Amino acid sequence: MQDAFRTETAELADVVLPAAIWGEKTGTFTNADRTVHLSEKAVEPPGQARPDLDILLDYARRMDFRDKDGAPLPRWHDAESAFEAWKRASAGRPCGYSGLSYAKLRTTSGVQWPCTDEHPDGTERLYTDGKFFAQPGYCESYGRDLVTGAPMEPDEYRAMNPDGKAMIKAAEYLEPQEAPSDEHPFALITGRTIHHFHTRTKTARAPQLQAAAPESWVEVSDVDAKRLDLHEGDWAEITTPRGRAQARVRVGGIREGVLFLPFHYGYFDTDDPTGRDGDRAANELTRTDWDPVSKQPLFKTAAAAIRRAGSSLDTVKAPGGHTRVEEDLEPGGNR
Repeated sequence: MQDAFRTETAELADVVLPAAIWGEKTGTFTNADRTVHLSEKAVEPPGQARPDLDILLDYARRMDFRDKDGAPLPRWHDAESAFEAWKRASAGRPCGYSGLSYAKLRTTSGVQWPCTDEHPDGTERLYTDGKFFAQPGYCESYGRDLVTGAPMEPDEYRAMNPDGKAMIKAAEYLEPQEAPSDEHPFALITGRTIHHFHTRTKTARAPQLQAAAPESWVEVSDVDAKRLDLHEGDWAEITTPRGRAQARVRVGGIREGVLFLPFHYGYFDTDDPTGRDGDRAANELTRTDWDPVSKQPLFKTAAAAIRRAGSSLDTVKAPGGHTRVEEDLEPGGNR
């Protein structure tokens, strides 16, 4: 695998290719508002680390990849030549980059695509002419049936959407494949929080962010907390058909019958970075599934149960910033 940090995934890999991060390589990136920026290398990457592209090109050379005519693949040799190839591929497309170059990007703080001969300075606003990429005569695919997944034909699409504007389709409700049950009566959901990003490989190394949310927690409604004798700061064990996790209780305004776990917390900063015997990662509890038509992942939900596993006299800083002092018990419930 390839990564810039010694992540949990890297601990399980046979070969790790150390990658450079931004500031250690030159290349472009595009923001969600279509602004294309050029990021210049400021320092050399440490040790054996190399830019992603250099790793890819070296791998392709060692594997002797070639096209149908026997020419080496890929045909570019550095970031700028790869950008030129992308410009050619984007020509005539909605996200046209054909009017951009490294030289132009070095003179600006960014240019919004499409940037073409017609729009040499980029395009600040789209659709000012009332034309949309979804117009029947312009788009190249027409969606699929929400139930069967069958592709929609051009005539069907044109009949439903003659103006080419966004459509809202109603879909019948489908029961979840893993609904709450007597054994697992809660609906568990996972997600992000304000202090951390993904699996904390960066944010956990920022002392202020890590101090603000140093450990995982489970949010429970006040109704469920009272019924199960759960209190703010208690240790709780959350179980699903796939595994178990332990986390501090946070009593909040979440809906009754629902539990929330942040998915940021893994094992890279624990005694066992592989997490072989861990009980911390929310992703070990949730399902691995996806919608058969849209392919939208269903990785953030599961039927779950929760029970009190202990409390602590230690002063615990909860995610909201307040503290609570609890009885001094180990996570397993023993003094």
